[in-house]
Amino acid sequence: MRSLDEIRCAVVRAIDKRRDEILALGEFFWKNPEPGYREFKTSEKAVRTLRNLGLDVKEKRALTGFRSDIPTGKEGPTVALLGEMDSLILPSHPEADKSTGAVHACGHNTHITALLGAAMGLADSRAAEELSGRIALVGVPAEEGIEMDYRMSLMEKGLIRSLNGKPQMIREGVFDDVDMAFMNHVGSYYVSDFNGHVKKQITFLGRSSHAASPQNGVNALNAANLAMHAIALMRETFANDDRIRVHGIIRNGGDAVNIVPDHVVMDYMVRADTIEKILALSGRFDRAVSHSALAIGADADIRTFAGSMPLKNDDDLCEVFWEIVRYLDPAAVPSIKASFNQGCTDMGDMSQIMPSIHGGVPGCSGACHGINFRISDPEQAYLTNAKILALAAVDLLYGNAEKGKRIAAKKSGMMSIPDYIARLDSMIAVVDTRRKNG
Repeated sequence: MRSLDEIRCAVVRAIDKRRDEILALGEFFWKNPEPGYREFKTSEKAVRTLRNLGLDVKEKRALTGFRSDIPTGKEGPTVALLGEMDSLILPSHPEADKSTGAVHACGHNTHITALLGAAMGLADSRAAEELSGRIALVGVPAEEGIEMDYRMSLMEKGLIRSLNGKPQMIREGVFDDVDMAFMNHVGSYYVSDFNGHVKKQITFLGRSSHAASPQNGVNALNAANLAMHAIALMRETFANDDRIRVHGIIRNGGDAVNIVPDHVVMDYMVRADTIEKILALSGRFDRAVSHSALAIGADADIRTFAGSMPLKNDDDLCEVFWEIVRYLDPAAVPSIKASFNQGCTDMGDMSQIMPSIHGGVPGCSGACHGINFRISDPEQAYLTNAKILALAAVDLLYGNAEKGKRIAAKKSGMMSIPDYIARLDSMIAVVDTRRKNG
């Protein structure tokens, strides 16, 4: 039996041997960005790559996602390695797709590439021979919470029930037999907890009239304007809680300047670090919006959708992550100090039901979600990322998988999947002031 260090070396060598192939995959995904639940080229390329390694793949999970297992033939826990696939919509980015405005300005092209690189390293090194349990390689769609109308249309057709990919895959049973989950985000070496959030789509309904005779109409844009002020004035009641974020956009503010707008649509996100805070803020938000509409004489339809749950990284998986970082990059001096990110990720949903980690790996520059974002160090963004994922599975499942079993045992004390789904559904709500105003 090979030692743990021998397996580690074999995995790293196998990934390095596939260097050019892995870098080419990263470039392919960068040049073919696809937003959530539309990752058809991405998924097809990833599935074909895994099948070329001799792995079985179950496709069309959450529309475009997939799962491919590497069994060991021995009893043990199941470790899921995740790779996100979707892009953003940012037409002003210089490398955005000219026809769709899509671009990987959050680096998810590195996530799916790293997952495939990890699969290559594990398969080529025959690492499973010294492991116990199972490795689940999961390509995940739709992490970014964008294109609300498109996703709502998918929900209306019964194709999805969650706006984001990981919750949808949980609903579909993809993770029923998984004991812990591991993924990395490109950025820097870090492990951060994250906020959770709900999404809001608000439709203000007024009455159109000629703009020269506004007294004959009800201005839906005025209702939206007043609601935005009411939401802004709520901020002083957040008690200096720097983890709360409430922000949005007007997607439709009217159609013609000489017509009083009768239909205005806003999208908002309400973020906080606990489910209880999110629900409390959601209720206050709805009151501010509905009463603003009432003051103008308009109606408001407020639809609340579950976004992502707060993320709490598992401490033991953090130790595994940092140990691997130190093994691969001795010059790095990572800190185990707890950190927090006011953003959100649906990896938080995974962390509610099993021990999970959302680590960070260097390799990009520019502002995340910004027009100057790019992959500046492909070696780290793709190869180091792949090595960390693969070595995490090795460390957790090596021998009799004692380390993995100890961490997996925590799952029994966490939220069950049925309870999680019930909690998720409880966050969905509709407030329609037409029932109040008549």
